[in-house]
Amino acid sequence: MNLKRILDRWVILSITIIILLIILNIPFVTVESFKEKEFYTEQEPYTTTVTYFEKESYIENVPIILNSTVDWHISDRRYKDEFDFIATLKNIDNARGEFWVRFHLESTNGSNDFTTESVFLMPGESHQFKESFTGIFSYVTYRVIQPTKEEERFRDVPKEKTITANRNIEKTREVVKTKKNKLSLLQRILNYPPNYEPEPVPVSVPVEIDYYGDE
Repeated sequence: MNLKRILDRWVILSITIIILLIILNIPFVTVESFKEKEFYTEQEPYTTTVTYFEKESYIENVPIILNSTVDWHISDRRYKDEFDFIATLKNIDNARGEFWVRFHLESTNGSNDFTTESVFLMPGESHQFKESFTGIFSYVTYRVIQPTKEEERFRDVPKEKTITANRNIEKTREVVKTKKNKLSLLQRILNYPPNYEPEPVPVSVPVEIDYYGDE
């Protein structure tokens, strides 16, 4: 075997080895499936109790309020150790109505609480009350009273009812997905870790913005 033939064989072998190495290092893609846990929501019906309000009518006794004045003075008879208490009630409103007065009077002989009889007064009309007491007058307080009338009023009354509604329930499930693994044959033989291609990024649709609004 001559030298030239030996060299030719080495050249061929070298070229073959280089070609094999190139082929072994050319990456190629394989599709691999895998299982993954996926989260999703489901609507689930349920019953619940809600509070609502209803208008309810009721009757309330409200006072009839008319403007009035009370002027009073005393007629003192000290030689008899007594005095007269004289009060004048006047209706200064523009409506007629019924009135009476509750007095609390103090004198040197003690306290006295008394209520006058009721009087019906026209607008601008007056009525005088007179009471006699023993002792020396100290002070008096009073309150004008009027009858009440029935008025229908309304109030919100809370009530409850049961309704059926839906709510979102988060659940999980196993799904089978695929990934593209890009490795060469040599890398696969040597058990290289997978080289998965990245997932494509979803392209968002552009939104047109109306700066001027609807005419």
